[in-house]
Amino acid sequence: MATLNELLALVADHGADSLQLRADQPPVLFVGREPRPLSSEPPTTGETLTLMTQQLLTAAQRQALERDGKVDAEYRPPRLGLFDLRVRLLPTGLALGFRPRGDAAPAPADVARTETSWPVHGIAALLEAAVARGASDVVVSEETEVTVREGGELRPLPGAVFDRNDLLDALAPVLTQRRRDELEARGSTDLAFELPATEARGPARFRVNLFRQRAGLAAVFRPIWEKVPTFADLHLPPEVATLTDYPYGLVLVTGPTGMGKSTTLSAMLEHLNSTRSLHVITLEDPIEYLFRRKKCLIHQRELGVHVDSFAGGLRAALRESPDVIFVGEMRDQDTIAAALTAAETGHLVLSTLHSGSPAQAIDRIIDMFPENQQAQVRLQLADVTRAIVAQRLLPGSDGRSRVPVLELVRVNYAFSHLIRDRKTHLFPSQIQSSRQEGTIAFDESLARAVRGGRVAVEEAMRVCRDPTHFKLLLNAEG
Repeated sequence: MATLNELLALVADHGADSLQLRADQPPVLFVGREPRPLSSEPPTTGETLTLMTQQLLTAAQRQALERDGKVDAEYRPPRLGLFDLRVRLLPTGLALGFRPRGDAAPAPADVARTETSWPVHGIAALLEAAVARGASDVVVSEETEVTVREGGELRPLPGAVFDRNDLLDALAPVLTQRRRDELEARGSTDLAFELPATEARGPARFRVNLFRQRAGLAAVFRPIWEKVPTFADLHLPPEVATLTDYPYGLVLVTGPTGMGKSTTLSAMLEHLNSTRSLHVITLEDPIEYLFRRKKCLIHQRELGVHVDSFAGGLRAALRESPDVIFVGEMRDQDTIAAALTAAETGHLVLSTLHSGSPAQAIDRIIDMFPENQQAQVRLQLADVTRAIVAQRLLPGSDGRSRVPVLELVRVNYAFSHLIRDRKTHLFPSQIQSSRQEGTIAFDESLARAVRGGRVAVEEAMRVCRDPTHFKLLLNAEG
């Protein structure tokens, strides 16, 4: 199945006037007003069109689509020039039409958007633009051009340069004396920053890390979207939803920094909030998504505001009658020890950890303890760990979005024995043996993303664990 950009390339190859996509129909090129269905392509599913709409339209444009039944936008795929996009909401589902704009020169291969569309004066204006464009990060470094991340790609904004005072003035409302002291003592501090509501949107919130570096101060602003994402919004596999069904134990979401771990856990909490009546306590640094009560009673606590540390918040939580405890990060020995105790005493503990794979997650936790305690920690992990998700975000085939690809381990008796017997190096082979129990190998998840048109084959081949086996997965199930 061709990606969207590959289909748009056919517009130029055939001298077509437009490309039309409708649910349950093959893509259609219009050449001289005559339809030419691409019969070699499978029908486009409604799910694929929904995904495209979420990736190609801003939040405001999606609202306009729901209100008016249609919306116009632009899309500039790499090397193909600018396309006018019209999205319509028909009784039969979504319909997308792409028409090349003849007077628009193709963009350079490494720039998918025009530089002039970003404001360069004022940090607040930049952050407003980040929200409107769906950017995932804005990096402001003292006396250096601002860098933004869109679709997983970093690029500088010429002319957007700010000094130390600009940065401190922008953050002044949230940079308390405690946070200033932490910045001075540790070299960095985490903040929750908010832009006031406008007529077009509610308050725009950001997670901020302010830190010292060689050339002065720098800050990374990451937008926190007003709507708590669902599994469908994030295009996570249905197996992830079942990880909240455990009555107690430890569920970990792991991965490198910036790979959407907290967002995935927030989607899990929102799923609980919609399906079960439970008491949930979150310990966050800082609070990201604001949960509104549905079925769950949710108390959100922030480090430095409501609790002094994750470990202290965990110990306090055990006296607050929770069913579920969300810990922002398993970052130190005390936090891990408290989390294991909570999981042992009948609570479901959800948390994140920086590691590249499920096996590395187990080994990293154990290595945080002194040698004389490691055997006991290994036994605790073998008994209470219920599932480990190792997640990565890859560039989407549309050139704008980032797509989650994950490895999911359900810790059954076989995995428990490997943990207990110091044989985590055998996790990869056990993953293949446990597929019938809901375990997902990384290459299997990657193949699903390729077959769904969300990740290009070339990108998938670059990151897959076993290229030969990955090709077999595509051929066998594609």
